[in-house]
Amino acid sequence: MGEGEESLLWAVTFGDMMTQILAFFILILAISVPNAEKFKEAMEQIQSHFKKTVEPTKLEVVQEQIEKIIVDENLTKDVHLTSDTRGIVLFASGDLFFKSGESELNTEIKYFLDSINDTIKDVPYKLLVEGHTDDIPIKTERFPSNWELSSARASSVVKYFIEKGVAPVRLSAVGYAEYKPRFPKTPENRPQNRRVEIVILRERV
Repeated sequence: MGEGEESLLWAVTFGDMMTQILAFFILILAISVPNAEKFKEAMEQIQSHFKKTVEPTKLEVVQEQIEKIIVDENLTKDVHLTSDTRGIVLFASGDLFFKSGESELNTEIKYFLDSINDTIKDVPYKLLVEGHTDDIPIKTERFPSNWELSSARASSVVKYFIEKGVAPVRLSAVGYAEYKPRFPKTPENRPQNRRVEIVILRERV
């Protein structure tokens, strides 16, 4: 083979290689165009997700509003606000809500519940009201045990919220008697253990 033929063969081989490279990039471009759209959509979803994690959630806003109500009504010593895996937990001494051995709401506490109601009435979260007693047994015709008393107290709060416009489907009531104390069962802790808890659940309706 002569020198000219070798040069021609090299040129043909190089041309074939360039054609294959061009075909490869055309194929990649053809494949990547729809993926680019999907990538763009995925990035927008990721950005939207991070934006939501930075912005306060409605539940956090509700908690801030309730904290303000507690302060404005000078109830910081009697009403406490915390949060757990369930959601926002408001708990207060049962003595603030009810007279001893009774399940009718005290008139004074209704003003506080009205303020709470204004905050929670239109949010999309479910509400759980818990009734708790201390470890002193009760035995009356109406309340044979602390089970009946704690359940009736929780129901009274639920019924009051319904009267004030909270959708019944959002509400539930439960009584735990003396079996879920928040503090150790001692005489000194009895006022804190006989309490009402209002839980604004993370679960939406």
